[in-house]
Amino acid sequence: MRNIPGICLTLILISACFSSCKESEEFDDHHNWKERNIAYINDLAAKCDNNLTETNANLNSIFRIASYRLDPKAEKEVTDFIYCQIISKGDGKESPLYTDSIRINYRLRLIPTDNYPNGQVLDQSYTTPDLEPEFNIPSSFVTSGLVDGVVTALQHMHTGDRWRICIPYTLGYGDSDVNKVPGYSTLIFDINLVEFARTGKKLSPK
Repeated sequence: MRNIPGICLTLILISACFSSCKESEEFDDHHNWKERNIAYINDLAAKCDNNLTETNANLNSIFRIASYRLDPKAEKEVTDFIYCQIISKGDGKESPLYTDSIRINYRLRLIPTDNYPNGQVLDQSYTTPDLEPEFNIPSSFVTSGLVDGVVTALQHMHTGDRWRICIPYTLGYGDSDVNKVPGYSTLIFDINLVEFARTGKKLSPK
Protein backbone atom coordinates (compact mmCIF):
# COMPACT_ATOMS: atom_id res chain seq x y z
CA MET A 1 0.00 0.00 0.00
CA ARG A 2 1.26 3.49 -0.80
CA ASN A 3 2.32 5.69 2.09
CA ILE A 4 -0.49 8.27 1.87
CA PRO A 5 0.58 10.34 4.95
CA GLY A 6 4.12 10.51 3.62
CA ILE A 7 2.95 11.69 0.21
CA CYS A 8 0.71 14.34 1.79
CA LEU A 9 3.58 15.60 3.93
CA THR A 10 5.85 15.84 0.88
CA LEU A 11 3.22 17.83 -1.02
CA ILE A 12 2.77 20.18 1.93
CA LEU A 13 6.51 20.80 2.15
CA ILE A 14 6.79 21.49 -1.59
CA SER A 15 3.82 23.86 -1.41
CA ALA A 16 5.36 25.68 1.55
CA CYS A 17 8.66 25.98 -0.31
CA PHE A 18 7.01 27.58 -3.36
CA SER A 19 4.97 29.89 -1.13
CA SER A 20 8.11 30.95 0.74
CA CYS A 21 9.96 31.62 -2.51
CA LYS A 22 7.05 33.67 -3.81
CA GLU A 23 6.92 35.78 -0.64
CA SER A 24 10.68 36.40 -0.71
CA GLU A 25 10.39 37.58 -4.32
CA GLU A 26 7.48 39.89 -3.50
CA PHE A 27 9.31 41.48 -0.59
CA ASP A 28 12.79 41.60 -2.07
CA ASP A 29 13.60 45.28 -1.49
CA HIS A 30 16.38 45.27 -4.08
CA HIS A 31 14.49 43.57 -6.92
CA ASN A 32 15.13 45.53 -10.17
CA TRP A 33 17.15 47.90 -8.00
CA LYS A 34 18.97 49.72 -10.79
CA GLU A 35 15.80 50.35 -12.79
CA ARG A 36 13.84 51.51 -9.74
CA ASN A 37 16.55 53.92 -8.68
CA ILE A 38 16.85 55.39 -12.17
CA ALA A 39 13.05 55.79 -12.28
CA TYR A 40 13.13 57.54 -8.89
CA ILE A 41 15.65 60.12 -10.14
CA ASN A 42 13.77 60.58 -13.41
CA ASP A 43 10.60 61.29 -11.44
CA LEU A 44 12.40 63.91 -9.35
CA ALA A 45 13.83 65.47 -12.50
CA ALA A 46 10.32 65.75 -13.95
CA LYS A 47 9.11 67.54 -10.80
CA CYS A 48 12.15 69.81 -10.65
CA ASP A 49 11.90 73.53 -11.45
CA ASN A 50 15.04 74.13 -13.48
CA ASN A 51 14.77 77.88 -12.95
CA LEU A 52 15.20 77.62 -9.19
CA THR A 53 18.48 77.76 -7.28
CA GLU A 54 19.26 77.71 -3.58
CA THR A 55 18.96 81.50 -3.52
CA ASN A 56 15.38 81.74 -4.79
CA ALA A 57 13.88 78.32 -3.97
CA ASN A 58 10.89 78.18 -1.68
CA LEU A 59 10.95 75.75 1.22
CA ASN A 60 10.41 72.16 0.02
CA SER A 61 10.39 73.07 -3.69
CA ILE A 62 12.66 70.82 -5.76
CA PHE A 63 15.64 72.31 -7.53
CA ARG A 64 18.78 70.83 -8.99
CA ILE A 65 22.51 71.52 -8.83
CA ALA A 66 25.02 70.18 -11.34
CA SER A 67 27.96 68.20 -10.00
CA TYR A 68 30.84 70.46 -9.02
CA ARG A 69 33.13 68.28 -11.14
CA LEU A 70 31.40 69.15 -14.41
CA ASP A 71 32.12 71.99 -16.80
CA PRO A 72 29.23 74.45 -16.28
CA LYS A 73 28.95 74.86 -20.06
CA ALA A 74 28.90 71.14 -20.86
CA GLU A 75 25.68 69.40 -21.85
CA LYS A 76 24.37 67.42 -18.90
CA GLU A 77 22.29 64.33 -18.26
CA VAL A 78 19.63 63.87 -15.57
CA THR A 79 22.17 61.93 -13.50
CA ASP A 80 24.68 64.79 -13.59
CA PHE A 81 22.56 66.68 -11.06
CA ILE A 82 21.62 66.33 -7.42
CA TYR A 83 18.02 67.15 -6.49
CA CYS A 84 17.50 69.30 -3.43
CA GLN A 85 14.80 70.55 -1.09
CA ILE A 86 15.40 73.23 1.54
CA ILE A 87 13.74 72.15 4.78
CA SER A 88 14.77 75.29 6.67
CA LYS A 89 17.22 78.12 6.17
CA GLY A 90 19.98 79.17 8.54
CA ASP A 91 21.52 82.55 9.21
CA GLY A 92 24.85 81.88 7.48
CA LYS A 93 25.97 83.90 4.47
CA GLU A 94 28.90 81.81 3.22
CA SER A 95 29.34 78.23 2.06
CA PRO A 96 32.08 75.65 2.68
CA LEU A 97 34.80 75.17 0.10
CA TYR A 98 36.08 71.83 -1.16
CA THR A 99 39.00 71.83 1.27
CA ASP A 100 37.11 73.11 4.33
CA SER A 101 36.31 71.17 7.48
CA ILE A 102 32.62 70.82 8.27
CA ARG A 103 30.37 69.73 11.10
CA ILE A 104 26.96 68.36 10.14
CA ASN A 105 23.94 66.49 11.43
CA TYR A 106 22.94 63.92 8.82
CA ARG A 107 20.79 60.92 8.02
CA LEU A 108 21.32 58.66 5.00
CA ARG A 109 18.43 56.64 3.55
CA LEU A 110 17.70 54.61 0.45
CA ILE A 111 14.60 55.02 -1.72
CA PRO A 112 11.27 53.76 -0.28
CA THR A 113 10.59 50.02 -0.53
CA ASP A 114 7.93 47.57 0.67
CA ASN A 115 9.80 46.85 3.88
CA TYR A 116 10.98 50.45 4.39
CA PRO A 117 8.22 52.85 3.20
CA ASN A 118 10.32 55.85 4.27
CA GLY A 119 13.59 54.39 2.98
CA GLN A 120 16.02 52.22 4.91
CA VAL A 121 18.31 54.28 7.15
CA LEU A 122 21.91 53.19 6.60
CA ASP A 123 23.87 55.81 8.50
CA GLN A 124 23.16 58.84 10.67
CA SER A 125 24.39 61.15 13.36
CA TYR A 126 20.81 61.64 14.59
CA THR A 127 19.99 60.11 17.97
CA THR A 128 16.33 61.23 17.81
CA PRO A 129 13.63 60.48 15.19
CA ASP A 130 13.73 64.10 14.02
CA LEU A 131 16.55 66.59 14.21
CA GLU A 132 16.76 68.09 17.69
CA PRO A 133 19.99 70.13 17.85
CA GLU A 134 20.10 70.19 21.64
CA PHE A 135 20.27 66.37 21.75
CA ASN A 136 22.06 65.48 18.50
CA ILE A 137 25.86 65.55 18.35
CA PRO A 138 27.01 66.50 14.83
CA SER A 139 29.82 64.69 13.03
CA SER A 140 32.95 66.30 11.62
CA PHE A 141 34.41 65.71 8.16
CA VAL A 142 36.56 67.33 5.51
CA THR A 143 34.29 68.30 2.63
CA SER A 144 36.54 66.68 0.03
CA GLY A 145 36.30 63.30 1.76
CA LEU A 146 32.59 62.86 1.03
CA VAL A 147 30.77 61.55 -2.05
CA ASP A 148 30.48 63.92 -5.02
CA GLY A 149 26.79 64.61 -4.49
CA VAL A 150 27.26 65.72 -0.89
CA VAL A 151 30.33 67.80 -1.79
CA THR A 152 28.23 69.51 -4.48
CA ALA A 153 25.44 70.35 -2.03
CA LEU A 154 27.69 71.57 0.79
CA GLN A 155 29.34 74.13 -1.46
CA HIS A 156 25.90 75.76 -1.86
CA MET A 157 24.64 75.45 1.72
CA HIS A 158 24.97 78.05 4.46
CA THR A 159 25.49 77.58 8.17
CA GLY A 160 22.25 76.50 9.81
CA ASP A 161 20.64 75.26 6.58
CA ARG A 162 18.74 71.97 6.56
CA TRP A 163 18.45 70.31 3.14
CA ARG A 164 17.18 67.01 1.77
CA ILE A 165 19.40 65.87 -1.07
CA CYS A 166 18.70 63.06 -3.54
CA ILE A 167 21.88 61.87 -5.20
CA PRO A 168 21.90 59.56 -8.26
CA TYR A 169 24.24 56.60 -8.00
CA THR A 170 26.61 58.24 -10.51
CA LEU A 171 27.37 60.94 -7.91
CA GLY A 172 27.17 58.57 -4.95
CA TYR A 173 28.76 55.15 -4.52
CA GLY A 174 28.42 54.04 -8.14
CA ASP A 175 27.36 50.64 -9.44
CA SER A 176 29.18 48.49 -6.86
CA ASP A 177 28.11 47.51 -3.35
CA VAL A 178 29.90 49.64 -0.75
CA ASN A 179 29.46 48.51 2.85
CA LYS A 180 25.68 48.55 3.43
CA VAL A 181 24.91 50.47 0.24
CA PRO A 182 23.84 48.32 -2.73
CA GLY A 183 25.19 49.25 -6.15
CA TYR A 184 23.08 51.70 -8.19
CA SER A 185 21.56 53.22 -5.05
CA THR A 186 20.10 56.70 -4.97
CA LEU A 187 21.31 58.31 -1.74
CA ILE A 188 18.81 60.41 0.18
CA PHE A 189 20.56 62.63 2.70
CA ASP A 190 19.04 64.93 5.28
CA ILE A 191 21.85 67.36 6.10
CA ASN A 192 22.06 70.19 8.59
CA LEU A 193 25.22 72.28 8.21
CA VAL A 194 26.21 73.25 11.74
CA GLU A 195 29.50 75.01 10.99
CA PHE A 196 32.57 74.98 8.79
CA ALA A 197 36.17 76.12 9.04
CA ARG A 198 38.49 77.25 6.28
CA THR A 199 41.68 75.36 5.53
CA GLY A 200 44.21 75.90 8.32
CA LYS A 201 41.55 76.80 10.89
CA LYS A 202 39.85 74.54 13.41
CA LEU A 203 36.21 73.86 14.07
CA SER A 204 34.94 75.09 17.43
CA PRO A 205 35.26 72.65 20.36
CA LYS A 206 32.23 70.39 20.73
